[in-house]
Amino acid sequence: MVAVGIQGVSLTPFYYHGLYVPDGSATHPAVITDTALVFALQSLFHGSDWRSPRPTPDYQADLAAIPWRASLLMGEGNFITAPVRHTVDMSREGGFTERIQHNMGSGNYKNTFFVHEVAPGARYEGVLVGPDPFQALETDEIIVRVGVGRQGMLALSKVQRVDAVRLNTATGKLFGSRCSAQYRIMDTIRPSWLLPVEEAVEELERWR
Repeated sequence: MVAVGIQGVSLTPFYYHGLYVPDGSATHPAVITDTALVFALQSLFHGSDWRSPRPTPDYQADLAAIPWRASLLMGEGNFITAPVRHTVDMSREGGFTERIQHNMGSGNYKNTFFVHEVAPGARYEGVLVGPDPFQALETDEIIVRVGVGRQGMLALSKVQRVDAVRLNTATGKLFGSRCSAQYRIMDTIRPSWLLPVEEAVEELERWR
């Protein structure tokens, strides 16, 4: 188990539903979550069907199957694009359950929406704790899929020095962490105060 400084660069646009805007949502361009990173690595090594389908998410159970923990990947000066139209196929995305059918029939559901995506060239930094994926693949660069539908491509490489990082305290709570949040982006994205890398790594190693 090692701590690896990580740089991520977006090669294509990607989005997740982050901030509400008229007729859709905008992705926060300054952060890629710890869960997005480790899920992407797990899918790279073990395929996209490594998780059992569940009616509701269970991040703690999923993370228990993953050997990595990570800080948030944070970036500055990243941009989002002009709104792009998307449609959702609920029978594919959410399954055609009774609950989904009820929500779709309520009149409050839309299958067309607009999204502000993160523009290509966005840069992020953070730290990854666990087996070194670059060593395992014998490469200096790894490309993973991120965002809704795994439509985005993110190039990962090592960085020699990362001085401080932010952890996702929303993930930490799943493991009983008392690490406090400085601010909130979404319920599942709650950045901690800046922590020295050594302190952050010690905290991440307890998230087991």
